[in-house]
Amino acid sequence: MHVSLEVSQQLKLALTTELIQHLEVLQYSGAELERYIYEKANDNPLLHVEDSKFQKSYKDVIQLASVFSNNRSSILGEKYDSLQTKLAQKDGIEPYLLEQIPLHQNLSKIDLSILKYLIFSLDDRLFLDVDLDEVSEKFETTCEHVEVILDLLQTFEPLGVGARSSKDYLLIQIDRDLTAPPLAIDFVKNDLENIATLSIKVLSKKYKISIKETQETIKYIRNLNPVPILGDMFNPVQYIMPDAEVIKRHDQWLIHLNRKYLPEVSISKTYVDLLESDPTCKKYYQDCLKDALLLIQGIEQRDKTIYGLLRVLLEIQQDFFEKGMQEIKPMRLKDVSQILGVHESTVSRTIRGKYILTSHGTYALQSLFTKGLVNSSGKMDSVSYVKRRIKELINSEKPNRRLADQEITDILLEEGIQISRRTVAKYREELNILSSSKRLYVNN
Repeated sequence: MHVSLEVSQQLKLALTTELIQHLEVLQYSGAELERYIYEKANDNPLLHVEDSKFQKSYKDVIQLASVFSNNRSSILGEKYDSLQTKLAQKDGIEPYLLEQIPLHQNLSKIDLSILKYLIFSLDDRLFLDVDLDEVSEKFETTCEHVEVILDLLQTFEPLGVGARSSKDYLLIQIDRDLTAPPLAIDFVKNDLENIATLSIKVLSKKYKISIKETQETIKYIRNLNPVPILGDMFNPVQYIMPDAEVIKRHDQWLIHLNRKYLPEVSISKTYVDLLESDPTCKKYYQDCLKDALLLIQGIEQRDKTIYGLLRVLLEIQQDFFEKGMQEIKPMRLKDVSQILGVHESTVSRTIRGKYILTSHGTYALQSLFTKGLVNSSGKMDSVSYVKRRIKELINSEKPNRRLADQEITDILLEEGIQISRRTVAKYREELNILSSSKRLYVNN
């Protein structure tokens, strides 16, 4: 038996915890990153999250945005952020509520009048936008009578319609949930601010319950809906939030990363002092601190990577930024990754779900990576350019002399574009242009 010893070299990439965290944050769109930040803050008391500067300008959001898990943020921002969402118009929900009135019999004429008045007094969040004393004076009845009718309205669908405030809506949800934590109502009634600041030990001591019970109660409240959900019939229309803007000022291209919709993340000194001084929490403190630092570093690295990518795109696609999509050049992930000195998968993560705002529109970063056809000079013409050229040739043809696909192919070959007749036919069909024989028939 012959035994030999061989030595070989292998290059492997070890994915550290830090790298994995950075790659995870990098691939998130703005909305996904926002949700992720709030989810991390739910689990890590060292993370201090402030609502974005855009949201801070609205009092209602200042009070409640940090209380809720951000998977509800598209609903919470409805009244305030038309760039994010726009709920169905009120004239869509009002008939839906009026249709539920016949389900409740034995209502007097004045009861019906008050109920309809309350329905038409709902704001865009379906909260009641009128004082009960005002309603009682209008219908010459008691405030208690109006409250009874309001209680009836609050049994309508969707759950929470007719709530008088976000806090009121939270209490309605908890009251209807048989599985709600025992102290959830007390927490919401008396300690919204402590919930928002994750004052776990304060709440634990005040209500004489364990840290774990306190955390579970806070998590439950954070996952409640901040405003009523309208259901499939009234789905919100989603709007694109550009991750960056590329503008030209005094012959200089400027790149602005759009951070105004993202919350600001920092480390809470209060909780650092609290946990650091407790010897029983040493391991927990170290894990939380490491996780918080990784998140902050990941967000910073994400910004740097997006900015670096956009600088490369400005160099390669300057004609696009000047004139629009018709001037886009062929560009592959491989081309950009080589310039940046990163793996193709990093470029893929960077462009995933992200948009840029330009002087001529908003574009998905992925749409800037296009295939091309080799021309006679060895360079590549983008597919969009070839399609535009095909459309130009067809638009300029004579009424009684329609260009066949082979004739278009010959013209493009003369112009140096290496293309087959089959590809010309494919692009023509994608442009929704009929064949030459059908164009002749239709136009004559």
